[in-house]
Amino acid sequence: MHSEDRAGGADDGAAGRSGGRWADDGLQRAGTGAPQEWPGTPPHGDQPSSHTVIDGRYELLEPIGKGGMGEVWKAYDRRLRRFVAVKGLLDWNAMTAGTRTEVMRRARREAEALAKIEHRNVVTVHDQLETDDQVWIVMKLLEARSLADLLSSERVLAVPRAADIGLQILQGLRAVHGASVVHRDVKPGNVVVRDDGLAILVDFGIATFDGAPRVTRLGNVVGTVPYLAPELFAPASPGPTPASDLWALGVTLYEMVEGHVPFGGNAFWEVQENIRQFPEPSLRYAGPLSPVIRGLLITNPLQRLEAAAAEAMLREVIEGPALPNAARAASAPVPAVSVPAPPLENGKRVRFPDWKRVRPPGWKAATAAVCVALLAGAGWIVSNGSRHDDKSGGRAGSEQARDPGGSGTQQQWKDTHTTLKIGVKGDQPGLSLYDEKTKTYEGYDIDLAYAIAESMGYAEPQFTEVPTDYRSTALKTKQVDLIIASYSITDERKSAPPGEYSVAFAGPYYEASRSFLVRDKSTRYTIEDSSDLKDLGVAVCTARDSTYEKTLPAQGFTMAKSQPNTYQDCLDKLLDEKSDVYAVASDDIILAGYLKANPGKVRLLENIQGAEGYGVAMRPENELLKREVCSALRSILAGETWEEMYVKNLAGLMDDKDPPGRPDLTECENH
Repeated sequence: MHSEDRAGGADDGAAGRSGGRWADDGLQRAGTGAPQEWPGTPPHGDQPSSHTVIDGRYELLEPIGKGGMGEVWKAYDRRLRRFVAVKGLLDWNAMTAGTRTEVMRRARREAEALAKIEHRNVVTVHDQLETDDQVWIVMKLLEARSLADLLSSERVLAVPRAADIGLQILQGLRAVHGASVVHRDVKPGNVVVRDDGLAILVDFGIATFDGAPRVTRLGNVVGTVPYLAPELFAPASPGPTPASDLWALGVTLYEMVEGHVPFGGNAFWEVQENIRQFPEPSLRYAGPLSPVIRGLLITNPLQRLEAAAAEAMLREVIEGPALPNAARAASAPVPAVSVPAPPLENGKRVRFPDWKRVRPPGWKAATAAVCVALLAGAGWIVSNGSRHDDKSGGRAGSEQARDPGGSGTQQQWKDTHTTLKIGVKGDQPGLSLYDEKTKTYEGYDIDLAYAIAESMGYAEPQFTEVPTDYRSTALKTKQVDLIIASYSITDERKSAPPGEYSVAFAGPYYEASRSFLVRDKSTRYTIEDSSDLKDLGVAVCTARDSTYEKTLPAQGFTMAKSQPNTYQDCLDKLLDEKSDVYAVASDDIILAGYLKANPGKVRLLENIQGAEGYGVAMRPENELLKREVCSALRSILAGETWEEMYVKNLAGLMDDKDPPGRPDLTECENH
């Protein structure tokens, strides 16, 4: 780390999107008034208060969570002018004068390990720091509801949705365990679920190292009792392990589909006794999730389902055999579906949502039967061939279909989809940026989305923000219909290898060049062009799952040890004076937006060889949707709309009022 390479002082950090939020929240801007500084040695047991400033940088604003290990605070990073979450790792109640030195040492090691974990399903740790008697971690502030809140409002989740969230939690845990850290408090309250479906594991306040001695408080094992693995109750327990985190995941999966935890009780002895008496809790609604839940809830940790096997089973549930889509047939009789009675809780029946949301055992077969009956009742004929053989109709909403009444009217996507759901970015000035003040998206991609939606007959599309490495998953899980988010068209994405998801593109609607953004001033390195990046071997950051992640190393560039899931995170690293990242690789139009938002702090190098053709992405089976999108793009590119969108959103960034040449719609040739 090079302290002399400052991307800006404490008063001129990246304003970005943070500035407007102060006004929105009615808060005084950090740095004004006389905030309270963190004392040199806080008295034992004292807690920080509002406007405490840690390390001269992070101003605590308000507590946003409280547990046995202390409070989590919403704080303001004065240097980079952004909101963060700050939490102390030390437990005052579990620390004595004799153990303080050792506990402080372990906390430092834990903070260092957590800071190294970079995974889309694990909360990002920005910084670690230490005061006299506390070790702090500074994390990304996530504005999303917890899984616990989601379950409180919806009670239970459909099996596919629960499996998707469970898979994401598991992938996050595998990254955590790979860093030799055990989370130790996996539960719905410590998982946040964004509107776009991304699940993120949070709250590492009581995390510990694999195999570390068990930590207790007042004679009890640390953690949330209903989610504690049975081996943790034993007096001779070796302490928490990755297997105990997997048990907690099994409890969480069970709760998502069954509506309650498998082993009730408030005290640890009650839960322990329930596990002993009923080691195999009944599963009424888990359906295809039953095997993985049972495998994770095996009481012997040595026989418990391992993470890799659990991941494969969850993927199988999500990617289960395709079923025919039911056509709209209001007059078709729907056969009754037999489901078990809902479970008892405190002597009362819990509310049982309709069968579309709760999947009882055998739900796949039941759903298939209902779909077939619906189609047959409406007079539809379903082909048994593959989708490549069924181009003329038979699947409502995905292929060209004819009106069952025989009128010969060609079906439109809007006929079976009342809302057009579009995935977009929220951190790319000029292309797709979320405005905190107006709570709306704006930019070239957004205007294009509106134009396509209007062409398809929609008055207003529904936007969902998707990071770079989540775009294909958002399509696969049907959270969005389209993605218009600077998605580069590549052969690899159109025909992904096994285990990954292929997408279809319409476009390109814009051709971008490749370039680098570097620090404007650096006393350590002189970087004039891209060849200097190669010669110096400095770290280059790019978004995970971007085209640059694979192509740049082959061209001789040195990449950062791990890549974040957004270009904005790369920019944050570039602007951070403590970071070893000296360049951000992306498209020239994306980097031009960041350049304009951070004048005097960064500069753009000359373009390098290669171009990125942006496409509108969708699921491959949606032939009808692709035809309509291609039709809309042809109209947009042929008229004045395309140039108007460029002049409005991009001309100022590129310092060129004349738009570039219009791209050819190579991905629409047969549509």
